[in-house]
Amino acid sequence: DALPIWAGGTGRSLEASGRDGKDCAVNVHKNCRTLLTECPGRNKKHPVTSPSSQRPPSAFLRESQRSAHPSSDGNTGAVRSLGMTILPGGASQPALSSTSSVSGLTLAEMEQEVENGVPRSKPWPEDSLGAREPSVESLVVEDMVFAPLKRELEADGQDMEAESWSLAVESAYAKTQSKETTKRQDVIYELMQTEMHHIRTLKIMVGVYSRGLREELQVDVDRIFPCLDDLLKIHSEFFSQLRERRRDSLEDGSDRNYLIRRIGDLLVQQFSGERGERMRDKYGTFCSRHNEATNYYKEQFQSNKKFQSLIKKLSNCPVVRRLGVQECVLLVTQRITKYPVLVERIILNTTAGSEEHTELTLALCRIKETLACVDTMVNEYEKSQRLKEIVRRMEIKSVTKLKNGTIFRRHDMLRGKLRLLHEGVVCWKAASGRLKDILALVLSDVIVLLQEKDQKYSFATVDQKPAGISLYKLIVRKVANEEKGMFLISASDEGPEMYEIHTNSKEERNTWMAIIREAVDRYPLEEVAALSEPEEERRQTEFRAAKSKEFQERLNAKDEQIKTSLNEKLEIYSEMAELNGYQDLGRSRLLLRADALECQQGEPILSAAVKEIETLQTLVASLPEGVSWRAEDSGCSTGLPRRAETFGGYDSSSANPKKNGSIKKKTNIPLSGGELKLREKPGSRASSEPQLQEAWSESE
Repeated sequence: DALPIWAGGTGRSLEASGRDGKDCAVNVHKNCRTLLTECPGRNKKHPVTSPSSQRPPSAFLRESQRSAHPSSDGNTGAVRSLGMTILPGGASQPALSSTSSVSGLTLAEMEQEVENGVPRSKPWPEDSLGAREPSVESLVVEDMVFAPLKRELEADGQDMEAESWSLAVESAYAKTQSKETTKRQDVIYELMQTEMHHIRTLKIMVGVYSRGLREELQVDVDRIFPCLDDLLKIHSEFFSQLRERRRDSLEDGSDRNYLIRRIGDLLVQQFSGERGERMRDKYGTFCSRHNEATNYYKEQFQSNKKFQSLIKKLSNCPVVRRLGVQECVLLVTQRITKYPVLVERIILNTTAGSEEHTELTLALCRIKETLACVDTMVNEYEKSQRLKEIVRRMEIKSVTKLKNGTIFRRHDMLRGKLRLLHEGVVCWKAASGRLKDILALVLSDVIVLLQEKDQKYSFATVDQKPAGISLYKLIVRKVANEEKGMFLISASDEGPEMYEIHTNSKEERNTWMAIIREAVDRYPLEEVAALSEPEEERRQTEFRAAKSKEFQERLNAKDEQIKTSLNEKLEIYSEMAELNGYQDLGRSRLLLRADALECQQGEPILSAAVKEIETLQTLVASLPEGVSWRAEDSGCSTGLPRRAETFGGYDSSSANPKKNGSIKKKTNIPLSGGELKLREKPGSRASSEPQLQEAWSESE
């Protein structure tokens, strides 16, 4: 009996409104029956006219355009209408419930995946099927985009469709083998088949999710799938070696019957040397960031609508087989834990003492070492993240002083050499007998004691003792008659210091003592007790010194520019005075010098000069009205050279008559070379230069 078909996204069962194809076992809605191809069974009994003659021209053109695109299996003749999948036998199944048929998976493969622990996502709710129902055009586009990936997956699964080796080879050949050999070959076949499934998962992550997120939303894919390309390359090379070993093991004249007699050497190569280092490094990185990648994915999925829509669209692609992002990531992290179990089962069915048995035993040892290394990397990464979290929660200005006087700040805990070895809440006993709850951190070269207040950490303070204890010459002892207490005795050169720490149980105390003693044993004996200056602080000091030197050089350059400008300005004044016949210039000198001994005298010199000029201005303003400037030879009156926009100069009295009195404006007449002199009373000065010289002499 044929399965019922959902009518074109309406969400209603066919029931009475459908038509039953007796010859083809197809149930279809009566309004959709014209979209079916001609029934071959009915052609044999009742010839009918072409369906195209009964449909409008536009519908025929649309169908012709759709049929022109190749389907995922390479056929162009069959047309798949919305909501149905035409099977080779003529039967139809719902598009959303027949993912395996569209992606080329058989029921046996689906059952095999379930047995292997591959999780399958739940189908979308029925009330939202219509909104996500893809159109024929979108299905064709998706088939074209993912056709290369689908061909790769099909090629990888070639000769791996059977559930076991016993079913993959001919039955007569399998019966000729012993029970132990059959079990061994079944386990080897399972190793190859699960490796193929793992590569399929990696290729889906790379070719569908990673590609879609990178091209459509420009997402940093490495935050969700770290080292994904490297993992795919590693396992593709390993699977290629396994398939090549299978081809080399084929019996003469047969393409199905084979017996793999040696596989331990391939396993040893995969988990030893450079390949083993790559496995440890890439899996360590991927597994370490698993929680971080999962949290980032959930955050984006909840807050970014475009991200959510794209993920849902990609998860509906037939090639994905409803394998979600989180399921893919989880499968990758679990893959490396499957190897020990499989290898142990192969060893159980291998003759003891043989070369193959020895190689498999060595491979199992290498695999367990790889797992231990990956676990260590994951543990260290989690501890480093925990240490960063603690430092972020510490008070910014929190600081403590070690026994040797070294200042220890919060950012010193993130130095490159420091690693978090252990952490936990303990009690620090004061001299008064009071117990204070603290958070103890055992780092690679120091123990830090923190106290929490208002969800913020700071260095603990008890009996004015340092909150940082160097591991150099640190002694750990039990407290007499106190099964939960221990002493931490710092026997440094600066003087001993003792801390009494209490835990919640005897077992917890013993754990702390073992961890601290191991950390002390790892501490280099040649290092001094004082912690060296943090590298980051040293770099900052050097940076500040370099910047200060640069600033000083820039200031010196500006000083030279000012000095040059002032010298040029004095030269201009001299030329102006010579042009107007004023030759009694006196000695030319700089009142401000760059010498370190005289640079502090600039202010009093300038103040004295300003006072002298104001005195001259008052003197000129108080002259009788008959006094005039006169040349000695020609008797022509002239005026002093004017300096515009200067302080208290020769012409300031005329510029401010209300302040300094009023004088008549004189006319400037060029002189013939005679010396400009001022007719004055006895004792008065015609130039301020001698007075400036006196001010300079007094200041010196």
